[in-house]
Amino acid sequence: MFSITHSGAKPSPPDDFSRRRHTFQLHYEDALRELQGKFAARPGLAPAWTALEGFLNTEGKRLRPLVFLSAYELLDETRAGVAPVIYRVAAALELFHAFALAHDDIIDGSQTRRHQPTLHRRLAAETGGRNGENLALVLGDILFGYTVENFLLPGLDPARATAALRYFSTVAQDTGLGEALELSLLRTPLEAVTEEDIFNTYYLKTTRYTFEAPLVIAAILAGAPEPVLLSLHDYARPLGLAFQIENDLHETSGPESADDLRAGVKTLFLKRCHDVLPAEEAVALRAALAQGDPAEVHQHLNQRGTATKVVKELTAETAAHFQEARQVLLAAPLRPEQREGLLALTAFIHRHSRHSEARAGSASA
Repeated sequence: MFSITHSGAKPSPPDDFSRRRHTFQLHYEDALRELQGKFAARPGLAPAWTALEGFLNTEGKRLRPLVFLSAYELLDETRAGVAPVIYRVAAALELFHAFALAHDDIIDGSQTRRHQPTLHRRLAAETGGRNGENLALVLGDILFGYTVENFLLPGLDPARATAALRYFSTVAQDTGLGEALELSLLRTPLEAVTEEDIFNTYYLKTTRYTFEAPLVIAAILAGAPEPVLLSLHDYARPLGLAFQIENDLHETSGPESADDLRAGVKTLFLKRCHDVLPAEEAVALRAALAQGDPAEVHQHLNQRGTATKVVKELTAETAAHFQEARQVLLAAPLRPEQREGLLALTAFIHRHSRHSEARAGSASA
């Protein structure tokens, strides 16, 4: 019989990101209880809240609040610690993300989010039929309004809170513009779409609210000087591009993962594959895309090893974008400990850039 022996070594303390995530979760739950109160005052909305609560409690990477909290801790010159109201702003960023996902899943016809039913599917189970999509749209709008409310809580410096909310409003508009641009490209023939078109959608739809907003809003609330804000803006751009390309590569893991292909979204991966195919095969690929059949699209992409070559190419470009982000930090007007902290954040983002629906070992891992 074997006995378990202990080395006597103390367990490793949680790293900064685990600590921030744990504390964030406590304040996020506070925000959800407050939101629940708004629904509880309207008893007829009990089924809607059940679905929404399940959706909001299906944890993702919590990337946006973690980026925000990390930047705030590093940039706050008072060293007074992170006040509860700052965590509520972090919760607001996560709720805005939930709003965007709820609408995006309807647009893309997605059935799962983080390996669980999407909000509109949860609502359909509660209310039946098409009403699930309609309710998901409205609940998303409620989340957006609640996001704004969390920027106006007592305890924030009024001038900084106003500046942060003004900045957030431009990001929210650009997120919508990015979605609108992506949708407008659905009917544009793939051969007519440029990489610049795709990069514009990536910047507006992903970079601004996933990285730029958490970083810059944190800097505004921490009272960072203008040159630091500008550096964070420059840092976010390659970071967002790398992150979005990593997410696009999720589409290469198989037809069952191909919501964007099914919806006709023009991704950089798809554009690159199309442009290197011989003319006749490129025509066949476009015909498969028009039919909305991901299995047939994957078959065309895998001819001549095209997809494998493009994945390799884009993986190398992703690494180069992360390196570009690091170079921006090295040149930024930051104190050494701030720079080191943001470099650690870059490594954290790189490790957690896999798509929420990706399978272990997939191309986007």
